[in-house]
Order: sequence, then C-alpha cells, then structure tokens
Amino acid sequence: MRIGLTGAQGVGKTTLARKLSEETKLPLIEEQARVVAREMDIDRPAVLRGRHKLSREFQWRCLRYQIGKEDSLNNFIADRTVIDNAVYWIKWRAWNSSSAENLAYYRRCEVQARKYDLVIYVRPEIPLVANGFRSTNPTYQQEMDWLIRTVLFGLVSREKILIVSGGFKERMDRVLDWIRQQNHAHNEPSYGTPTTSHIHGFH
Repeated sequence: MRIGLTGAQGVGKTTLARKLSEETKLPLIEEQARVVAREMDIDRPAVLRGRHKLSREFQWRCLRYQIGKEDSLNNFIADRTVIDNAVYWIKWRAWNSSSAENLAYYRRCEVQARKYDLVIYVRPEIPLVANGFRSTNPTYQQEMDWLIRTVLFGLVSREKILIVSGGFKERMDRVLDWIRQQNHAHNEPSYGTPTTSHIHGFH
C-alpha cells in the first residue's frame, strides 16, 4: 500500500506519518526536503529566496529524491508527496522558470501522483509551532493549504483522497479504519495494496 500525507506546514503530518508507520509496519519515507537541505547545508528554506540557481537545484533534487524513495518501495507511508513538490515549485520557482521547465516538473509530479493508493490531506487546524525550519506565518500556511488542495484535487482521483481533521486520535482512527476496510474488501489478513479505493465520509 502506497500512502502519502500532504498538507501545509505545521499541520501535524510528520507526527501522524510516524505513528501510522509504527501501527501498520509500513516503511516511513521522511520529508525529503529536510534530507536535501541537510545535504546542501541549508538551515531553512528562507535562505533560498533570491538565490535562483540554488533554489532550482534544491527543488529538482527534492523531487528526484521523493520519486526515488517511493519507487524503491512497494509499500510505504510518505511524509509529504509529489503534490507538495509541485506546490512548492509553483510558489517559489514557476515565476522564474521557463514554461518548458515548469511543465517538465509538473508532468513528473503528475505521473508519480497516479501511483498512490491513498493521499491523506491534513487540514490546518492546530497552532503553528516554530521548529527552526518551517515558516510560522499563518497567512503563508493558508496560501500553501489552498495551493495544495487545488493541485491535489487536480492530480489525484477523488476516491483516493482521504481528508482528516480533528485531534490526533481522530485522525489516526480515520486512516486505520480506511486501511481495515480495504483489507476486508480484498480479504487480506494484514496491510496490503488495494486495487480499488472507496473513501467514506469524503466531502
């Protein structure tokens, strides 16, 4: 089962992804932007502003790493998806890149997005907390949430999208219920890859 979590910064994706990985025993793919940032000695994304060559390399490397990690595993829980890659390119690179390069990036994301069995969209409901890496600007969070929803529903079929909200337990229960329903529908004794996806409570 190929499951990815998407949403703006500071909404609780990482905590949820780690716990889901523990519960399902599926491998966790950590946020690749942090991996790339460490490799490129970037303390926080804000330092990329105005540095077009560095920003371009960072965004392309993030996408390559994300796709590489996902394609190396048959089953996983991914903390962020190629939906997020596309959104951050739109926000920070599209205006300074050629249409040809923009489309090349978007198409890579589009093809990869079709491979998910489920994309969990996490609503921005909890207070933003500084961690030294992400922005704590609430208006920026709202903007990124809008972009993520727009790209998500444009690239992923609705039956493969699960919206989670509420407290941590409520979010966990909703996702685990979905997985159990898929396993039951396909007579699978444990967590496996579904061939169809029926999302209950979609709105």
